[in-house]
Amino acid sequence: MNDDYLNLFYNLMPTKPFHTIFFLVLFFSSQCYAQYLESNNYKYQNTLKVLSQICKVKGDNRTLPLLKMSTQKDNVAKYYPGNNQHIIYLDETVYDLCSSVGEDSLDALACIVGHELGHYYEEHLKNFGFNAKEIKDVPSKEKISIEKKADKFGLFYGAVAGFDTPSNFPLILRLVYKEYNRTETIKGYPSLEERESIIKDAIKETDELINIYRTAQNLYAINHFESAYNCMSYLMNYYPSKLIHNNLGICQLSLYLDKINDASIYPYIYPFEFDVRVKRIEDMNKLTSRSQDFTMIDEAITHFKQAIQIDPYYEIAYINLACAYSIRGNQDAASGTINELEQFLNEEGKELTENAYLVRGISKALNGNTTAATTNFEKISNNSDINILNKRILEAEINNESSYFDDFKKWVNSYFEEEVENNLIDIDINKNLETIKNQLPINMSLTKEFKEIDLGNWSTLYYSESNDFVKIIYQGHSEEVKMLIAFDNYKNTSEKGIKIHSKFSEVTDANHYGYPSFRWNNSPHSIITYDHGNIGFIFEDNHVVNWFTWYVGR
Repeated sequence: MNDDYLNLFYNLMPTKPFHTIFFLVLFFSSQCYAQYLESNNYKYQNTLKVLSQICKVKGDNRTLPLLKMSTQKDNVAKYYPGNNQHIIYLDETVYDLCSSVGEDSLDALACIVGHELGHYYEEHLKNFGFNAKEIKDVPSKEKISIEKKADKFGLFYGAVAGFDTPSNFPLILRLVYKEYNRTETIKGYPSLEERESIIKDAIKETDELINIYRTAQNLYAINHFESAYNCMSYLMNYYPSKLIHNNLGICQLSLYLDKINDASIYPYIYPFEFDVRVKRIEDMNKLTSRSQDFTMIDEAITHFKQAIQIDPYYEIAYINLACAYSIRGNQDAASGTINELEQFLNEEGKELTENAYLVRGISKALNGNTTAATTNFEKISNNSDINILNKRILEAEINNESSYFDDFKKWVNSYFEEEVENNLIDIDINKNLETIKNQLPINMSLTKEFKEIDLGNWSTLYYSESNDFVKIIYQGHSEEVKMLIAFDNYKNTSEKGIKIHSKFSEVTDANHYGYPSFRWNNSPHSIITYDHGNIGFIFEDNHVVNWFTWYVGR
């Protein structure tokens, strides 16, 4: 995926009739006099950001479509497959309509942009070409099928990208029909009633997938890797994207490491792991060597490779693939994977991220090349807990510290006591007071309001969604997890006064929840959880967008 495609922006005059997929109602005005917003216009930039964000979570090795925004009230929105450059057109009028929605304006814009991207990624135009002459010949059932597929794409990937597409799609649909005065039925075009029916069906079908993804994300955050894996495996049947492949691989790596009782076997912390606090060693049964059953690791490697095959520039998958090779003991392959990534990035005029340097440094250290490991670690400037501890471990190995080699358990626990614990004070959290909509997860029970999804592998997901929160019950073969999730329109606060849009620094300060037990970051999104309070927060750009509480039974 080429993030520099802005340089390709120009007024491209088509040399053949437009083959048009309908978002709403498309009109065939002459394109000869069309005027387009400049690429530095703020409306263009905002729309491009939404487009890029949705493409990022889907992603493959195709370049982004070119975005063109017309200053004339011509086309609403449409996708055009040019010979050398695919194009998504959007009227400036539609952008203004989305702006009128207020705080949900970007969500509304994501509905329209995501729909057109659905036509692009689903490659509908390899089978269908719509224009003024041939639209009347397209069977109604085929039109409905195509529109529903594009709707479902935009709804799901828009939601995964952080936009509330299900709530806003019907609203922006009605606004556009009204603005373009196309509420009546016109031959060849779907009426408002028909279009609303299509979207309603798409939302219904996509709703369960969005809730499965929410559940998988939160299950991973609370260390229920197998349950998260089951959810992601179900999603793979519907959306086999690089994102799902990568997440499945991460679940497999985490499951493998979770079964290792001797932390000295894997002394370093890999970039996909939790913050160092979870590395504290309580009780462990000494193992003499690493487990030789690498089935989970090999499955993870396959998923990461498939993600890279979908998008050869998917940096996260390269880093995680390198982690998998390193955990398996193949340090040369781990370093080689990062070297390959570095070559790709250099060709794009980019540099490795700190996580890439970190995993290459770990692989060099485990291969006994402490000089190369030090060189890579020196590229890391972020003083996160993970980076600090990894540097400290490398220092202990270079200096042959006897306490490190003689008793790794004691050494790690001493590290926490001396270097970390003074800043990591547990703040009391009364989980019985952390309600969402005046409800506690422990008190939830299955009723007729819950919808049921058979995930396979002896696991079932039940959910009941309201306007501003959702109730979820996950039942696996050996556990039951109950969860309440507050949406970004939830008006109440947590027991300690945190609300939607609260800052990350506020949540984690000493007056609220303090240092989390889990922290996952993939800018601009991040998740933190507090195991002793059974509460977690989800952030976008360091502001709360959701939070959830949970209870684990049987």
